[in-house]
Amino acid sequence: MNNERLRILLEQYFNDTIGSDDCRELLNYLNDNPGEVFNAVDENVLNLDAAPAFDNIQAQKVLAGIKADARFTQTQEDEAVVVPIVAKASSIKLYAAFIKIAAAVLVFGTVGFYFVQKYKKAAGQNEVAAVQPAKILPGSNKAILTLASGKSIVLDSAENGALASTGKSQVNKVGDGKLVYDALPGAAHAGVNAVLYNTLTIPPGGQYQVVLPDGTQVWLNSSSALSYPTEFTGNERRVKLTGEAYFEVAKNKDKPFYVEMNNTQIRVLGTHFDVSAYSDDSAITTTLLEGSVQVSKNNKQALLKPGQQAVVDNRADNIAVSKVNTNTAVAWKNGYFVFEDEDIATIMKKVSRWYNADVEYKASFDGQRFGGTFARSKSIAELLKNLEQIGKVHFKITGRRITVMQ
Repeated sequence: MNNERLRILLEQYFNDTIGSDDCRELLNYLNDNPGEVFNAVDENVLNLDAAPAFDNIQAQKVLAGIKADARFTQTQEDEAVVVPIVAKASSIKLYAAFIKIAAAVLVFGTVGFYFVQKYKKAAGQNEVAAVQPAKILPGSNKAILTLASGKSIVLDSAENGALASTGKSQVNKVGDGKLVYDALPGAAHAGVNAVLYNTLTIPPGGQYQVVLPDGTQVWLNSSSALSYPTEFTGNERRVKLTGEAYFEVAKNKDKPFYVEMNNTQIRVLGTHFDVSAYSDDSAITTTLLEGSVQVSKNNKQALLKPGQQAVVDNRADNIAVSKVNTNTAVAWKNGYFVFEDEDIATIMKKVSRWYNADVEYKASFDGQRFGGTFARSKSIAELLKNLEQIGKVHFKITGRRITVMQ
């Protein structure tokens, strides 16, 4: 095993993202080559110039933390689904090696001890960063706003207040997770005539809210994007959606509101509804909570009443309308997953979008259906544990990958 591979495995071991196979590989290697861990750390981790200083008290805390690490005291009999545990004998070997590292910290005193490390190269060369794999966390308010000029603004790191003037509107961040478009005073007399478009993009593991120039409120779910004008001119209002959004459309009987998705269109005057139009789903689903909407695709049309849902097949022009529990459709907006007799693939697709995780399957789960309500703020481990309790399914987390097993 070369030093780069060893360093990566050590990094994953420390932040609990190492897989069971990699964990066994690491500990078996260190069992046979106990001195190698110090060599790797000495070269790549103990950076005297760039790292934060450690005094003797801090070093003692490092040593105490190593001694208290449960991974060095558990055996294979206590192995859990999420955290890989290996044989106690090998763990003791690794424990001894880390004691040596802590001893080195005590000796050098000012040595920095961290794994996300920048290595200094010769003059003129770029620095190479070792990226620490992130743990799987619940989603949060984050998005990217792309202006008509092509400029992108990362909203989760932007300060509250005015972000930009675009067309006849000013876009403001008014709180954590919310944008508002306000008309610019005097813009009509300043030679601003062109209609400009902005796009709000929500990454996996994100959500965001925007108030459009007409007062329409839109909540966007993970892995979604909304394109809209900074001013609604003419006799209609049009936006384009990919992914999922909940709309509360400002009423204007003289200017209908349209949502476009692939070959499907929704027409409303003023109403509350949810649209799910992910490109990797087999259908576009529209659920009406209040008012009325017309869903159309090519020559097919359907008029929805409150409490109804239209499912438009992406591979055909079929529109199926049925009565549903609307709370299920908008549960994500209110901070919940609500699964109603759903297969594991459908559930894990929603989970992967919100937690920004990859999913792989090691078995077939045909015929198994799941139900339940879960808070989206819960840890991924807790959610998966609950699913295990209600069905014949098991999960393993390795880094940012969730493996689904029987």
